[in-house]
Amino acid sequence: MGISILELVISRLRQENFQAAAAYPGQKFPPLTGPVAAVHIDRVDRSSLTVTVEVSVLCPAAMGGAECELEALRATEVLRWLGAECVQNGCIYDGVAQVYAVSVMATFTAVTGADSYQIGPGFYIYINDYRHTFVTGFSARQELVAEPQLAMGERAPVGIRREPGQWLLELEELIPAGSQEAAEPEADFEIKVITDVKTEIYSHCDWTSVSRTFTRDGLRRVRKGFALDRRVLV
Repeated sequence: MGISILELVISRLRQENFQAAAAYPGQKFPPLTGPVAAVHIDRVDRSSLTVTVEVSVLCPAAMGGAECELEALRATEVLRWLGAECVQNGCIYDGVAQVYAVSVMATFTAVTGADSYQIGPGFYIYINDYRHTFVTGFSARQELVAEPQLAMGERAPVGIRREPGQWLLELEELIPAGSQEAAEPEADFEIKVITDVKTEIYSHCDWTSVSRTFTRDGLRRVRKGFALDRRVLV
């Protein structure tokens, strides 16, 4: 279920009206008539599970360096909304190609596979079939009710009776500044946790508390609640 970081970055840039494509296409670069974003993987660090993508924003000389810097700043914001830590470098001029260029280095925390890179914590969260893209963590803990089992006429317990209880849930998100928050679901909703190997479905859920902390990286929202049932699909 790995998602190509290149495909995701290019798709998101195109949604924001960039002419985005993979860098080093193996053919002659066409003349520029407007801003272009060339995307490639700069490095992969498997020890820290990060992937750094370089987005080169190129503009024809007629647009000027200042306009190129503004376009690169717009690309930086797009990448930041995707969860990347971004560094935008200064503008340079290529006299041979007659273009201005600004490099944006975007580092994603990722789960790396053999031929793909999956951005995020390694799982997807859906609430009532709506995907929540800013999730950083999810936990579920089941309460178990256990008590000694007594028999008539016996003083000492003859066994243990155990019954499963409800599931206690915690969902943590980091919502970048400027991004829209998902609406709160009505009571008795469903949560799906989708991974590469299985899907966990928590049914009859409700939140019991919501905490909101504003940080320089965005809004940290932690919701706690419960689910009455859990099932697993493989």
